Amino acid sequence: MTARRIGQRLAALALFALAAAPLAARAADGTAFYAGKTLTYIVATAPGGSYDFYGRLIARHMAEHLPGVAVVVRNMPGKGHLLGADALYEATADGLTIGTFSTGLIYDQLIERPDVRFDLSRMSWIGKAASDPRILIVGANSPIHRIKDLHQPGDPFLFAVSRIGSLNYNETKILQAVLGFNARIISGYRSTDDELAIENRSIDAVFGPKSLYGSFVATGKGRAVFQIGGSDPDVPQLSDLIRRKGSADAKSVVALIRSQAELARLTAGPPGIPAERLDALRTAYRTALESRELQEEAAKASRPVVPFAVGDDVAREVSAALDQSPATIDAIAQTFLAAPPALIANAPRTKPSITPVPAR
Repeated sequence: MTARRIGQRLAALALFALAAAPLAARAADGTAFYAGKTLTYIVATAPGGSYDFYGRLIARHMAEHLPGVAVVVRNMPGKGHLLGADALYEATADGLTIGTFSTGLIYDQLIERPDVRFDLSRMSWIGKAASDPRILIVGANSPIHRIKDLHQPGDPFLFAVSRIGSLNYNETKILQAVLGFNARIISGYRSTDDELAIENRSIDAVFGPKSLYGSFVATGKGRAVFQIGGSDPDVPQLSDLIRRKGSADAKSVVALIRSQAELARLTAGPPGIPAERLDALRTAYRTALESRELQEEAAKASRPVVPFAVGDDVAREVSAALDQSPATIDAIAQTFLAAPPALIANAPRTKPSITPVPAR
């Protein structure tokens, strides 16, 4: 490297240090505020499960970087994460209440669901802990091999979802609508019940986060037909499959789902947290996620924490996800106007006949 280039780099580093110094000082002031205080971390689900795991993991390790703070995790399940998200949004903006909820609430805000009281574009974004690609999985011996197979006429394919309003319910409904799958959605599946249903062929497929269903594929019990996001070279990207023949609405909706996949395991606070306290929270969050202890604990539980992002980077991603065309918003809204899916209790007891289609 030439002397000139060295000088330029040193000058750039000096400018960066000058710019970062006030931020560091502000974060230090904010950190001091938390000594002797109680920080409440809201998890918009019941105890147990992936959201609760990430929430407790992050809250506990953040506390290690806010000396003197006590952290309380408060589970607030209900209304498909709406209850917890509304409570978080309306909390006092003193920096003492933060939390996590599903990125699927972006869909609820886009269609202006009446009981949504939050505005995600105004929240105080602290960070995201991971990305979570979506995959469509079927049984290892399923006749479904390609997206084209899902358009066969006749008896509909049965898709499992957990509950109305859940992330996989929302995204399965949206994909079925914009891509025209010959599918019937059955709700009410909990834990790994949907995987067992695929094994016994009472259900054909499930669409959802790879963090939940990747192990089902890895054990050889299932196959991934396509992915949204992710980097598995053996599984086609849905965006590539619809690039030529898909409608503009379908392409936009798949791009929106991909943006949700990139925004997994969020942590946020209500609007208006004082800047120095928000900087302290973001610094504690970054330091926690970079720590070897958190990384090892997450890896042991097979819960990815990469790639994570902090602060304004997350705010920009959320704003981009909310910036959708009227046509895309209308396409999403129309899927939620349809009749709700059948419950497991009302689902067919026997597998409908399916014409086998050989792989190509």
